[in-house]
Amino acid sequence: MFRHRPQHRPTPAPAALLAALALATLALAGCSGGGVESSASVGRSAPARDGAGTAATKGSEPASKAVPVSPASLADGRDALARRASVALQVKDIGQAVARVRGISAAAQGLVLTENIGAAGDGVVPLGDRSKVTATTYGEITVSVPSSRLDDVVAQLADVGKVIRSQSSSENVGAQIIDTDSRRKTMQASVDRVRALMERATDIRQVVDLESELSRRQGDLEALESQLASLKDSVAMSPVQVSLTTEPGVIAKPSTANGFVAGLRGGWSAFTGSVTVLLTVLGAVLPFAALAALLGWPLWVALRRRRASRPDPQPLSAG
Repeated sequence: MFRHRPQHRPTPAPAALLAALALATLALAGCSGGGVESSASVGRSAPARDGAGTAATKGSEPASKAVPVSPASLADGRDALARRASVALQVKDIGQAVARVRGISAAAQGLVLTENIGAAGDGVVPLGDRSKVTATTYGEITVSVPSSRLDDVVAQLADVGKVIRSQSSSENVGAQIIDTDSRRKTMQASVDRVRALMERATDIRQVVDLESELSRRQGDLEALESQLASLKDSVAMSPVQVSLTTEPGVIAKPSTANGFVAGLRGGWSAFTGSVTVLLTVLGAVLPFAALAALLGWPLWVALRRRRASRPDPQPLSAG
């Protein structure tokens, strides 16, 4: 009587919902994972850019690591300065002043380079009146002291006598030292390469050629080493030229005049100097001129009398 109807068992709603959520989670995880991987690959493949917007190549060092080499990198800015000074002093006694200068130099661990007593200078300190330059009125002594003691030495020299003039100068040779040292290292490497080739050479002709090349490069290397040593010495030690005089007018005082007055003084000085030279030459020639006149006058008179006593030649007659 009754029909049999199949009964459908519906899937529980919670189980279907959980399955749908799981699939959605997997899908989202795959999308997000692919996106992250894509971003990472883009980040790895895209070249890094510096502050100027230029692409940095692979293996290049960051710009912040590049430190420029400057002369101050040797030690400091002062150690790269080659300094020198000159002092002119008026003293009471040349010998005593020279002894004091020597003492000041020795106390500063310096040494005496040159000493010249009673001779005109080389132009570093202008002389006002060279005629007064004698062994007891003028002298020069040049000392070399450590650069770090230069200011103290100049201050002590001012106590030896009255300062007529004082000059100092400095030159930055740090760049020259760096350049010379770089070329020296390059030349040293070149010499080492030639020596390595000589050790492997088997042909006598190759050995001779390599020896000639090694000699030439060794000479260039020694020249660079000498130049570098000279530059370093000029930085480590400073020369001081000291001019001493007992006469106020021997060493010219620094002139502050300019314009017409300076030109007038310069012209008058040149004029007096020219007159002095002319008179000096005239004085040197005058004794010889007097001797020539003394010997030549009687001879000239005798020749004139002989010419006057000689009869005039008679013309030849036509017959």
